Amino acid sequence: MSRSDSESGRTTAIIMPMQYRQGPGVIRELPEAVARFGERAQALVVATSGGLERLGEPLLADWRAKGMRARFAEFGGECSEAEIGRLRTEAESCRASVIVGIGGGKLLDAAKSAAYRLELPVIIAPTIASSDAPCSALSVIYDEQGRVAKLETHPHNPDVVLVDTEVILQAPLRYLAAGMGDALATAPEALACLRGGGRTILGAYPTRLGTAAAELCGRILEADGVQAYADAGRGERTEAFERVVEANTLLSGIGFESGGLAAAHSLHDGLTELPECHHLLHGEKVGFCTAVQATLLGEPDETARFLTFCRQIGLPATLAEAGLRQTGAELRGKLLVAAERALAPEETIHQIGRTFTAAEIADAFEETDRIARRLFA
Repeated sequence: MSRSDSESGRTTAIIMPMQYRQGPGVIRELPEAVARFGERAQALVVATSGGLERLGEPLLADWRAKGMRARFAEFGGECSEAEIGRLRTEAESCRASVIVGIGGGKLLDAAKSAAYRLELPVIIAPTIASSDAPCSALSVIYDEQGRVAKLETHPHNPDVVLVDTEVILQAPLRYLAAGMGDALATAPEALACLRGGGRTILGAYPTRLGTAAAELCGRILEADGVQAYADAGRGERTEAFERVVEANTLLSGIGFESGGLAAAHSLHDGLTELPECHHLLHGEKVGFCTAVQATLLGEPDETARFLTFCRQIGLPATLAEAGLRQTGAELRGKLLVAAERALAPEETIHQIGRTFTAAEIADAFEETDRIARRLFA
């Protein structure tokens, strides 16, 4: 949906999944979701072996009982051109009419890319709440060394998103925290984009609804994030947990696509250039980079707030915790490599409306680290 702002004449746009369903047990709706694309729809189901084990035999038995046809393809582990091509070949060989992705962010991104390249509908069923990938019309494609190679935008968002909070509650706590790290950037990036007159990944200007979704995402994390982390650690599916899962997936997805991205995700992309950071999940890097963005924009109080939140839910809050344990000139050299990547022409840092140098970005990383070490001394 698009409209033109009557005062500025600028086009704004918003996109979101056609249907989003969240709650305990919704994964069992998967056969019906596939059947919407034909009673005898052929599905390519992309999952990890562990993901299928976690979902269990009842889902597969229910699938067979309803006469659904499916081929299962095990995900190779990286959302790369090679993996997307392999999944596309699998879908073509079984004449799939719909692709289903069951798993985490990279798997879901690969399933989306394979589906859209074949012009097939896609159903997404995340097993973790580690990012906003389930709802987005975007895939982050990596090279074989784990570095961000490009962002691929799709013509529309997933057709159906089924977020089963019973399944997500069973996942390691680290993934929920990483999802909050990714979602932590949503509001400050959308607001920075709005204030800087930047455009979203749609090539349009932010909508009020997109910005509002981003701000609501931030408010939920502030009010419920630490509580949800504690509840999930005890295995309790509480209202706080449900709200945070929605923030991590739906609100963050709408907020970043239709509200805008800014520096935090560019800084994340910079860190993917450094092998020392490859062990981190996407949201673990983004959470720390949200604090670095605040430093870069001259907002030290916000830097401290974001760092404190990261520390409370077990996310990296210092350079050393992010894997960068070097000092002096060696550390500075690493940060300049990351900074140069963050300033690449296609990066969203340019939507802030200000020009930065690699040295200024490296300075912001180092100052954020100093703030953290003072906070947590």
